[in-house]
Amino acid sequence: MVFWISRSRRQTSILVKEQLYSEQTPFQKIDFFDSETFGKFFTLDGLIMITEKDEFIYHEMISNVPMAVNPDIKKVLIIGGGDGGTAREVCRFKTVEQVDMVEI
Repeated sequence: MVFWISRSRRQTSILVKEQLYSEQTPFQKIDFFDSETFGKFFTLDGLIMITEKDEFIYHEMISNVPMAVNPDIKKVLIIGGGDGGTAREVCRFKTVEQVDMVEI
């Protein structure tokens, strides 16, 4: 099975070993796949949101930059935390005492 992503004139394809899950919610279409190249990956409405292979890069950047600017942060609010990776990264900072995450 091949997963295709089309945006205007650009296309990307990923060879999929298995589709793990699929559901249409009131908010979006959710799919989980497994591939050799990216490991497990998650799509919303046909767009890749996160892959097992490189998810840490996104979450490190979204959490480390604000924490570097203010290293004494004690309370963190994450809006739209999705898979929890940003919360995981924020919890690695010793000054953080509380993390609240809001998601649909």
